[in-house]
Amino acid sequence: MPSNVFEMVDRYLATELSARALALAFACGWIDRLAAGDRLHAQALSELAQMPQGGAQAVLDLLSASRVVEKSGGYGLVPEFRQALEMRDLLEAKLWFANLVAPDVHEHFEALLTDVPRFMAHAKVFELFRYDRCFEVTPEHMELTRRWVSYTTTLTRYEAPAALARLDLNGHHSMLDVGGNSGEFARQACAGQPDLIATVYDLPAVCELGREHVANFAEGSRIKFQVGDLRGQELPSGHDIISFKSVLHDWPEDYAAAFLGKAVAALEPGGRLVIFERGTIRLDEAPLTYAMVPNLVFLPFFRDPGLYLDTLAGLGMTDIAVEWMELDMPFFLVTARKPAQ
Repeated sequence: MPSNVFEMVDRYLATELSARALALAFACGWIDRLAAGDRLHAQALSELAQMPQGGAQAVLDLLSASRVVEKSGGYGLVPEFRQALEMRDLLEAKLWFANLVAPDVHEHFEALLTDVPRFMAHAKVFELFRYDRCFEVTPEHMELTRRWVSYTTTLTRYEAPAALARLDLNGHHSMLDVGGNSGEFARQACAGQPDLIATVYDLPAVCELGREHVANFAEGSRIKFQVGDLRGQELPSGHDIISFKSVLHDWPEDYAAAFLGKAVAALEPGGRLVIFERGTIRLDEAPLTYAMVPNLVFLPFFRDPGLYLDTLAGLGMTDIAVEWMELDMPFFLVTARKPAQ
């Protein structure tokens, strides 16, 4: 996987117009036809999309401006875009989510920055992430939950390598991934460590979708799912590494600290606790492109690792360390060890 995967993908979400044109080109089948090596004229593309030629030309102009296509004996894909297309799942996921949440930023920008409860009450993105639907495994709830689980799974597929490359799993045998979603983070950990088994702890509908997901991989046989709700239950014991990947920022500080307390209590003596999280965004330092819109809607929830470092120290953890990395936004990896008895 290229090291600059997010940079390669995000360049095609530089502006809202270019991103929406690209999403339309995917939906119309243009990208598939062009990826097959065809060089097509505007008339052929407009017929393929059942679109007036003037509209098709406008889309092609936007795609040309963003270096998705080039015109030479008909339109074809630019070589650099072909390379980005190797991460098509990530590209389409980011396009879908950016276009989904952009109206929330457009319509409720002032509330986003000044009144978070009001923003959450009106922003449609929070209708997508409805955890209350995850307690009952019904066809309706499964389909609604699948929408956001598929999205977060795709993100984790490309985010996890950055953390796991910095995390030495040698000597670890049993992982508990708290709020582990589809099991993608645990799956990649198991793929890189043949002796590792993993348990993903999450809500019922999420666990059901996770079982479907990991069943597609050889290491899936070493991953099991345990249904639970950390707000009212203790974590299962017997694990020498416990991880939180993109979980704690969803919760207020008192909840996040309480969850860490439960994890430390459940962790085997001598075991390690891992937090892989998004950090705060400095908008004067971030690339101000349309690709940033999906992160803007969660801007009030991101925090730096100070809370976690202080909480872990107060719980008696040792060897506490933090490492920063830049993906499509700042991420950090916190590791800590529970003293051996």
